[in-house]
Amino acid sequence: MVNSDKNKCGTKLRKAPVVLDWADFPMPNPLKLARFFDFDDANAEILVYGKRCVTIDLEGLCKHLDNLVGERVANTIVGNHCRQVGMEHVRTLQETLKGNPSPPTFGEIIEELIDGELLAGYGVVSLKMREDQAVPVELAMRNPIVKAPAGTAVRFVLSYWAGALGALLNKTMDVTNITYDADTDSLKCQFTVIGTPTK
Repeated sequence: MVNSDKNKCGTKLRKAPVVLDWADFPMPNPLKLARFFDFDDANAEILVYGKRCVTIDLEGLCKHLDNLVGERVANTIVGNHCRQVGMEHVRTLQETLKGNPSPPTFGEIIEELIDGELLAGYGVVSLKMREDQAVPVELAMRNPIVKAPAGTAVRFVLSYWAGALGALLNKTMDVTNITYDADTDSLKCQFTVIGTPTK
């Protein structure tokens, strides 16, 4: 099911369903959290989680980094940066919302992060994980901004989720088993704890 909502500026959002294989996962009410994306036309500002940002050509930037320093170094730089951004976004959500009458659930924070991905134009994200929050966590992104199974731009997109999930689960996560299916236009991967063997 796809729910509709609006941000502060009235832009209509399409909420992707969060796929969680949890028994009777508690989602009692529609998410009623402040939007963390703000568009100020008068001052030409885009604020994302309270920080001013700009739109960029993601693939162009990553290709330029590859040419400047090599793909291996570019992957490391971009991966570390985006992992940190994901962690910071989770901390911002937790800090901002901890004064609410009922603290946000794990699923509510995930939904807010998915809304952020929609607004930022990365793709339509769904996650699958076990009831006990054990790894691996599976991610599928429909219509991803990067349509490839490898490269610095893919690392840019997926490392964000490694950081965000790591902050929520209090673990250091790594991206594994990355695939892209052109027929379904879907980017998929798994997140595992660093040092944990994958099957």
